[in-house]
Amino acid sequence: MEFSSNQPIYLQVATWLEQQILEGKYQIGHKIPGVRDLAVNLIVSTRTVQNAVNQLVTRGLIVTKRGQGNFVTEDAAKIDIIRLNKKMRVTQEYINEIMHVAQAQEIPGLIASAIKEYEDERTRRDNVTG
Repeated sequence: MEFSSNQPIYLQVATWLEQQILEGKYQIGHKIPGVRDLAVNLIVSTRTVQNAVNQLVTRGLIVTKRGQGNFVTEDAAKIDIIRLNKKMRVTQEYINEIMHVAQAQEIPGLIASAIKEYEDERTRRDNVTG
């Protein structure tokens, strides 16, 4: 994982871990790797990882079970809400940025073109690796 200098590392780790959960790498109700293991894999301090985990515990995405470790919440509705909020946040960031260079009626066509390019690239990548 590469870190940027414009945001605290623990927030970047929290965002990465959230993404892993939302993508399904860590399933609902399943244990996530321990703080030490994550710290070693991400090449950061255990304190940084613990702060990241604490962020996700506060948001309700991760649950700590004393003596057992950290687990993805079993509350599927909570995960759905977090996923929807992320979609809305990313969409709003896109809209805020694109409105500086495009008119509203152009946006659907731009999105359709971008999706096609994404799918074409993904197909090419899959054909090379598969």
